[in-house]
Amino acid sequence: MDVKLGVKYLKHWVKYGSIPGIIAFALMLIYYSGAAKAQTTQKGGIDWIVVVDTSASMRGVNGTKNIFGQVKNSINEFINTAQIGDTVTIYTFDRDVTLQTENAQITSNQDRGKLKQIIQTLQADGMRTHTGKAVQIALQHSAMLNARPDALGRSVSIVFLTDGQEQVQGIPNPVPIPSNAQFLRQQQCKPYIFFVSLGLKEHEKQLNDFANNPALCGKGRVLRDPGEVQLNQLAQNIRPVLVQPKLDVNLPTANLKPVLPGTTTEPFNITGISNVNVEVNLQLEASQGGIRLISPGSTINLAANQPTPIPVRLQIPENIQAGASNLRLVLNPVNYKVAPSKIDLPVTIKSELFVQPASLDFGSVETGKTTATQTLLVKSNISGTAKLQIDGTKDVSVPASITSISLQAGETKIPVQLEVNDNSFEGARNFTLVLTPDNPIVSSTSTKAQIHIFMPMWRKIVLWTLLLLLVLLIALTITCLIQRKTPFELLQDFRNRKYLEGALFVLEPIPKSSEDEEISLTHLHKVQVQLSNIIPAIAATNSDAELFSVWQLGKKNIYLRCLKGVIFVNTKEVTTSELYDDDVIEIGKVKLQFNWIEHQRPFEVSSGEDAY
Repeated sequence: MDVKLGVKYLKHWVKYGSIPGIIAFALMLIYYSGAAKAQTTQKGGIDWIVVVDTSASMRGVNGTKNIFGQVKNSINEFINTAQIGDTVTIYTFDRDVTLQTENAQITSNQDRGKLKQIIQTLQADGMRTHTGKAVQIALQHSAMLNARPDALGRSVSIVFLTDGQEQVQGIPNPVPIPSNAQFLRQQQCKPYIFFVSLGLKEHEKQLNDFANNPALCGKGRVLRDPGEVQLNQLAQNIRPVLVQPKLDVNLPTANLKPVLPGTTTEPFNITGISNVNVEVNLQLEASQGGIRLISPGSTINLAANQPTPIPVRLQIPENIQAGASNLRLVLNPVNYKVAPSKIDLPVTIKSELFVQPASLDFGSVETGKTTATQTLLVKSNISGTAKLQIDGTKDVSVPASITSISLQAGETKIPVQLEVNDNSFEGARNFTLVLTPDNPIVSSTSTKAQIHIFMPMWRKIVLWTLLLLLVLLIALTITCLIQRKTPFELLQDFRNRKYLEGALFVLEPIPKSSEDEEISLTHLHKVQVQLSNIIPAIAATNSDAELFSVWQLGKKNIYLRCLKGVIFVNTKEVTTSELYDDDVIEIGKVKLQFNWIEHQRPFEVSSGEDAY
């Protein structure tokens, strides 16, 4: 309905119209002012909440004029003007608030007829006027409607019809009208509210303050009868409510994924909607990081009340700093006087951190020394601090002076010297230098490194000496275990290995003393002994011999050698002979027996016979 045409018809109805016609025409103007916003279709209509005063004063009790029948007829006429896709909710109120019908959808004349039947059953016989609670219930219902998934593109319009001041005497815990402002703030300028005050003498001034509350964003109106007998003069106070065309835009439900510098974002959609047909373009307000909008590259046509997806892609510059920031997208109309719509788009730039070169060679370094300085180039789009650590070896460490590194956005050169542990062994080491930023959202980066560790000569000598001593100690331990001797006993054996062992028994001539019968060679601690020196009887003969020991191939052997005359071993004349246990030695008239336990003579074969 054209606004100028509506004003023209308004003047006509003021002059010639009836009371029901005036009320109906007021509701029609309210309806079409909302329709100017919504351009209602089945996809985007108006949700009407009609709240009717049913206190007894509406039908003339207490000396007032009965206008309730006219009010019901006027609402019937309003229902006739409701379009397909609209919904109608009707509340009545007096002492309390009663729901008569909820969200009745207009799809045909049959739906309108059902609503009219409900209106005709309404009775005005209440004893109080609890306007505050009626406002509360209506706003709660509006909040429920605006929270529906299909609320985008629809409008909620609340119409109150009352004839006087609020009367809450005797009502426990009444709801004050001003207390409902909290519901306005919660709904963020969503509903339209029209108070149609039909009282001839009285008017609830709190409705004026409520309609002008800033939280309504200018969407509240009070349409009042001047209080004279001719109610048709009410139309003179009704002015068309012009709702300015409006744009709106919504972000996608899923957050935009973090993006890398030097790339473009994956396409994502924002939703644009207008209450009028309008051509728009999307712009990006200048951002500090230099992000550029590359899509959409042309204008977009928005059909009235139809959510339209707008594909968006952003170009991220290479030198942008990492982190989260808000971009502002602006939806600008091209061919219509509509206020632009702005929305903040959160964008997270991924951090970039990498090092060059891919590998470092620290050369050859002596143990306990420090390497030559190598330069590590760090490229990053963040600033802050980071820790340099070594992974893969414990023989090399980072000096405490360069453990913590200050990073700048861009390039940072880091001089790196490493310390070789003093107790390291010689050889090559391959390891990894790891740079870990203190910022938890940034991943670590690393580079390969190698070093050759060598030891000085004196350390090698000491090391090998210790190793040799260790081997000897092990060998000594094993020998002691095998021979069941202590190291001291083994040492004694080593010292005595060339000394004579065993004993000589004098068989003939029989010694005068029993102590002279046995002569211990072991106790002599000699390698060689002349028999005439230890056995006086031999000195009286013309023969003599000597005993001597030989250590050969880890084995001790004892020999008898003739010095003069003739000597016999086991009745055989010999010059030199190896002695074994129980061998009999004859020197002149002296006969001796050689005893050496566990050193028996081996079997011998001679002249074709076995010798035992």
